[in-house]
Amino acid sequence: MVFFYVVISVIVLGILVTIHEFGHFIVAKLSGTKVNEFAIGFGPKIFSKKHGETEYSFRLMLFGGFCALAGEDEMSNDKRAVTNKPWYTRLGIFAAGPLMNILLTFIILIMVFYFVGSPVPIVSSTISGYPAEKAGIKPGDEIVMVNNTKINDWTTLQNIINSNNGVKLNFTIKRGNVTLKKSVIPIVDKNTAKPMIGIVPQYRRSLVLAVDSGVKQTIYFSKMIILSLYMLITGKVSTNDLMGPVGIVQAIGTEAKSGILNLMAFTALISVNLGLFNLLPFPALDGGRILFVLIEKIRGKPVDPEKEGFVHYIGFMLLIALILFATYKDLVRINILK
Repeated sequence: MVFFYVVISVIVLGILVTIHEFGHFIVAKLSGTKVNEFAIGFGPKIFSKKHGETEYSFRLMLFGGFCALAGEDEMSNDKRAVTNKPWYTRLGIFAAGPLMNILLTFIILIMVFYFVGSPVPIVSSTISGYPAEKAGIKPGDEIVMVNNTKINDWTTLQNIINSNNGVKLNFTIKRGNVTLKKSVIPIVDKNTAKPMIGIVPQYRRSLVLAVDSGVKQTIYFSKMIILSLYMLITGKVSTNDLMGPVGIVQAIGTEAKSGILNLMAFTALISVNLGLFNLLPFPALDGGRILFVLIEKIRGKPVDPEKEGFVHYIGFMLLIALILFATYKDLVRINILK
């Protein structure tokens, strides 16, 4: 079982890291920036091959990777070094990795929604004893308006219900050729702890719906991650909830056992997480490098590359410490350490 978890995790994380680093790589190549090495993983090399001026390597520790650019952390007289490129070129190179992860999330979610279908505001069934059933809402009813808000998609309906616990909502429903009015008061579900009226949506398969659902789910994942980071930084959630490499491997394995579509959806969540985390303005992350580019633009002259490189080195050490801390928490959580 552990072997299965590890193999699946290596494949998933390998894809995410490759896509991320490929973003940096392709923009660097297109802009004429010299790339010294394109690596998947950290640590000792398992395989490497030089093609042209760039070395391509596969390394032992697969929880990461890098695209080594000439002049990235040092002064260079090479006109093709990244440090000698215009600020907007460097901005594009550093932002490309995280943006590729966000794009990958969107693509994966389109595939998931296309295969499972996208929820539409038509009632498939009602839950016995819940407000919708009591109000006389039936399977096949299309919800076209709530109060004064037109309902074009399931997400809009869901958001209205979630934000109106205990408040009477006036539904306009189309049942065949007849338009009906129903009043429903959402209640908090004991299992989900969210306001519900007790309806299950119909699902329809189409590329247009899949794209629309993919966009909305990507935005939802992004908001959820940003909120979680904010709550972690402000101490509103415990560091016990922090997931490290061991926890990620375990979670990927669990999702893989429950089916390929669940694994794909979870991969999308990890991908957007990776993209947004790397955009944080912290040294060693892509967001930290973007911050230095913007500082250069504002002050009108660049920061000494060697000093910037030292700051990123310190940031990298802090990130390693964070990973080790999260790993310790993982091991405690699964009772390997106490």
